[in-house]
Amino acid sequence: MKTHIKTAAIAIMLCLTGQLFAQRPKEIKNSEVEGLYLSLSDFHNGKLTHPTDMLHVGDKIKLKQFFISPDIISIEQNKETVFYKDSIFAIRLTNGENYRFINRTPCLVADTSYLYIYTNKTTKTEYKQSGRRRVSKVVPITYYYFSTGNHKAVFTLTLANLRKYALSDTLVHKTICDKYTTDEMLYKVNPQTGKFELNETILLIQK
Repeated sequence: MKTHIKTAAIAIMLCLTGQLFAQRPKEIKNSEVEGLYLSLSDFHNGKLTHPTDMLHVGDKIKLKQFFISPDIISIEQNKETVFYKDSIFAIRLTNGENYRFINRTPCLVADTSYLYIYTNKTTKTEYKQSGRRRVSKVVPITYYYFSTGNHKAVFTLTLANLRKYALSDTLVHKTICDKYTTDEMLYKVNPQTGKFELNETILLIQK
């Protein structure tokens, strides 16, 4: 009897552990970081700061994502340099993607054609009752954010936030509010251009 209980307990623990790791989004590897954009101006001008040349034993960049640390540590020839995530503009990866830290979470800079739009792909657990059992299911979810102007403040991409922070032009405000009636409609990407249709609509109005 004790053996069966012990086996069941181990099975439950393995299941929970599996769910825990399934819910954790894929982390950016430290070795994938090519450099940092220290400011918006650097980002606009393509001025990339290389915190380390990776040519010496022990050279590394530590994003410190597991505990959502506020800083990035660069080690060059045993000398540590600290970059705070909320003070730099973005990091660039070796694959060409740029990520900005929003609430210390790296979010993809997905579109900069008008509004800067950022995405964070992760997962969440949904529960439903199946007879006497409560069944859990891990599903993918994407969070969307935007910034405008000097891009210092970042907001969740919703109709309410767009009206409040981004649609100061009367014609743009009316057109967007008429065309987009749900938050989900704001997330649509034009498959031909890779741009958000929201940005393309705003640019078309302003021509």
